[in-house]
Order: sequence, then C-alpha cells, then structure tokens
Amino acid sequence: MRKNRKKRAGSNRSAQQTPPRNKAYFEQPPQRTRDDSFSLFHYTTPSGLIGIIETKSLWATHASFLNDTTECQLLSRLLTPQIEADFRKLVPKLMECGAFRPEIQYALRGDALTTEAEKATSAILRAVDRTSPIHITSFCRHAVGAPECDHGLLSQWRGYAKGGFAIEFDESQLDDLILEETNAHSYQGLITRQVEYHDHRKAAKIDRFEGLAAATLKVGFRENTPNLAARPEVSQLLGDRDLESYIRAFVEAVPFLKSPRFAEENEYRIVALPTRSAKLVASIRDKRPWKEISFREGWGGTMVPFVRLFKDLKNPLPIKKVIVGPHRDQENQMLAAKILLEKHGFDVQVVKSDTALRS
Repeated sequence: MRKNRKKRAGSNRSAQQTPPRNKAYFEQPPQRTRDDSFSLFHYTTPSGLIGIIETKSLWATHASFLNDTTECQLLSRLLTPQIEADFRKLVPKLMECGAFRPEIQYALRGDALTTEAEKATSAILRAVDRTSPIHITSFCRHAVGAPECDHGLLSQWRGYAKGGFAIEFDESQLDDLILEETNAHSYQGLITRQVEYHDHRKAAKIDRFEGLAAATLKVGFRENTPNLAARPEVSQLLGDRDLESYIRAFVEAVPFLKSPRFAEENEYRIVALPTRSAKLVASIRDKRPWKEISFREGWGGTMVPFVRLFKDLKNPLPIKKVIVGPHRDQENQMLAAKILLEKHGFDVQVVKSDTALRS
C-alpha cells in the first residue's frame, strides 16, 4: 500500500511520461489519488477469466469496437451546435475580406453547416486514430462494504447469464502497473478516470474547444489556398490554434462520457493510447518498443483489435478476489476458478455470489 497519499476530490489520474515532441501528441494531466471508499471490479466471461489469468494481462479493446458504439459520439453531439454557430459567424466575415466567394452563402444553406461541424469533430478523432487509437478497459466501482463488493452487480450478471466472474483489483498496485506499462512500451497516454454520466458539458470542460471551427477552416485554407490563409486579415479571423491542439482535450473527454442510463455501473476506465505502428514509433524516435496490436473474434463473427495491458511485466496482476457469478453449476465454476488461479500462482480468495438470476 502507498503511504502518506494526500487526498483530493474526484478520481482523475494518468501515468506520467514525456511524450515525443510531435504536435499530434499531448501532455498528460497530473496524477491524482484514488478514492479508498470504492473498489474496482472487472466483469468477464469464463473465457475472459482464463485469458486474463493465463496471460497475466487485461485486454483493452479499440474504442470503435465496443459493444456500445454510440458512447464515443457524445462529445460530437455536444460540440456540433457550438461549431455550427461559430461557422455562421465566421463565414460572413471571411466573405467580407474576400476569402470566400459570395455564392458560398447559397451552398451553406440548410443542414450544410451542421454537416461541416460534424466533420470537424470526426477529423480530430481520425487524427487520434492515425497516431494513437483509443483502447479501453472497464471496471465497475463498488462502495466498500456494499453488497456488490461481496456478490456483484445484478445488471452485470445479466450480461453474463451463461456464467460470469467479477475480478476485484487492488487500485494502488494497479497504479504501479500502469506506470510500469507506460515505461515498457510506446504509448501516447495511459489515463485512468471515472466515467461521467451527467452534465457532460461540465465533465468535458467544453470551453476547451473554443476556436475549433476556426481551426477547422484554417486546415482547408492552408491546404487549398495557402497564400490566402497567410493574409493578415484572414489569419486574424482564423486564430492561432491548429486542429492538433485540440487532441488532448478530445482524448481526455471522449472515452469518459456515457449515457445516464448506465449510471448504475459506476464505471471506471483505463484508456490506453498505444502508438499505432512500429514504423510510427521509429519515426518519432521513441526508444520504447511498439505495443503490439492483437485481434480476437467478437460478437457476430467480427474481428476486434485490442492490446494486452501488463503482459510480461515484472509485477503480477494485483487481484484481490474473484466472485463467481450466478450459474446452474456454481460450485463447479468456483472449483474450476480456484484450480485455474492456483495453476498460475495466484493466491486469492474465490467466493460465490448469492445473487439470484433467472435464466
């Protein structure tokens, strides 16, 4: 256990590192302390438990392949009206100084500006994916002493009706592993934070995205009419921020916003941003080795990219307990889990959930 940790409100941490000096990468926020009144639980299937124990790693899935693909769109929905409103202010001013032809006003009628605003947020997400795609590992935070800490969450067991497990982790030691993983492989970030279900504008710190419309227009001007973009009156309207300067704000918000319908899960996430390819690692002169991308079969026969966090590190996974979920043969499930853990050197408690679940 770590000692003399000064408590702060909230839970918002990231492993510290110095990213390569490339404008597409972001510096990470300061590390903060955990909340000792909660414990972290990772729910998984029998095959998931076997994979975690045998490889001594956690799987972080590419965000575009999560079960709920709409959650990463929440920030875009927040920003689109703001960007569209800024477009409506900027375009007439750019027309006045001759940067746009008058007929542009007819082309931007109806939903055209809304479409352009949506493209602006998509452009940043594509930029992130080209360099360091977002991968996510999820946990539920259960209050210490609450029934869920002993028996699991009913809604999670329903998702694993054919037999599931909840693995409790020591958060302090998990922090240590995150730092070790950051130093062992090329990442542009490893961020841990609680998911926000309410007041998304406040959670995303929406004011950090001011000027995004101008930065988007600047890209078009620089690529298509660089001389026009260099004119003082045009340059002043477009501001001094580049599109890449919004990447940090996006990465710190997009994976941590979720619909209030899922608030019961009280989700906590590790968000990993591995450098996308070995070629890119070499080009940015990162001395850390590339983090290999793996693939597995998902629901419906889909192919899903993921990374194995903490694999082959010196310290083991800090598992405190395994809860065996509702199952018609729960006793044998418990016995199998104990044998699996013993085989791979994990001396942890295995308990049965008393949650009743109708099949």
